[in-house]
Amino acid sequence: MNTDIQNNQRIFGLDVVRATAIAMVVFSHVYYLIDSSNPLLISVSGLFGFFGVELFFVLSGFLIGTILLKKYINETFSVKEIFIFLKRRWFRTLPTYYLVLILNIIVALIFNYSIDGWAAYFVFFQNFIDYKINFFTESWSLSVEEWTYLLIPFVLFFSWTVFKKNKKSSFIITVLVLILFFHILRYFVYLENSFSDMTTWNSNLKSLTIYRIDSILFGFVTAWLYMFYKDFLQKYKGYMFIVSLHLFLFQFVVMNVLGFDIVATPLYYKVFYFTLSSFTIFLALPLFVYWNSSKALFVKPIQLISKISYSMYLLHYSIITVLMKYVISNFNIRFSNVVIIISYLFITILSSYLLYRFYEKPMMNLRDKY
Repeated sequence: MNTDIQNNQRIFGLDVVRATAIAMVVFSHVYYLIDSSNPLLISVSGLFGFFGVELFFVLSGFLIGTILLKKYINETFSVKEIFIFLKRRWFRTLPTYYLVLILNIIVALIFNYSIDGWAAYFVFFQNFIDYKINFFTESWSLSVEEWTYLLIPFVLFFSWTVFKKNKKSSFIITVLVLILFFHILRYFVYLENSFSDMTTWNSNLKSLTIYRIDSILFGFVTAWLYMFYKDFLQKYKGYMFIVSLHLFLFQFVVMNVLGFDIVATPLYYKVFYFTLSSFTIFLALPLFVYWNSSKALFVKPIQLISKISYSMYLLHYSIITVLMKYVISNFNIRFSNVVIIISYLFITILSSYLLYRFYEKPMMNLRDKY
């Protein structure tokens, strides 16, 4: 297996994926900030917001899948090992999440927003099987991540216990069965629900944890291929990326031109839309996994954005965008859209860096120390 991942060294290609993902998500809320009604900007924003999160999901799956796969093929895989894994993940994600959650509650109270069900956010139940998010809306994806961290290792441990003789095959079979399981869950939604608008689609399907865990599991498949078929991946990564680009254009351009929408093609939008998106990213990811380093001028900015991407994700919308929107609207501030967008990006990057430097990183240092 590649020593870069074994030694937890940074892989530049993965920094590129993180930076691209957070840039897409941050851009997706610009139209709201500048109060634009341009249909093209709104459509592109929706696509960027969705695909940026999907990039995070598959990338996260590759990283945690790599960790769990190494444990899975080891004779010492145990419940104790799972709890060590969970503690490390929780030290990485929960302190910053809880801090920003408290900030969101304070902002909601100041602006008299509803915070009904606020306690559910602390245990990631705000969108587990029902969508009960009325503030801190971007937290929906963090719920998907945290429940994946919690549930999947124990499923893998059960598989490891039952199928000890062939760990290589049992791991990938377990992951593929899980992907199929969540795919079938969405099919039942298609059979039992007749909603035909994208707002309901978002709250009843796209943003519900129970229907989205398979997006992360596609990254597990990449991790398995990377461990056992790394020569194949390295040889064909370019071809896979080209296929991925064609699938992206087909799904988000050609199919729209052909009239695919939730009314005309509900089966696609409720079942296959997510699977095809995850598969597209799965095909593209190997190219970046093998992009170990670069000497270009843009390396340091990309690495910086990658490092602070988690803080950026937590802060950019419900804190920064909402506060900026309030100030602009209530103090009758008149700036050009360019100035507003530049200010938004500057404030987002600066505040995210400060949160990362003085809180997120020290928490990770504590994790590594103890």
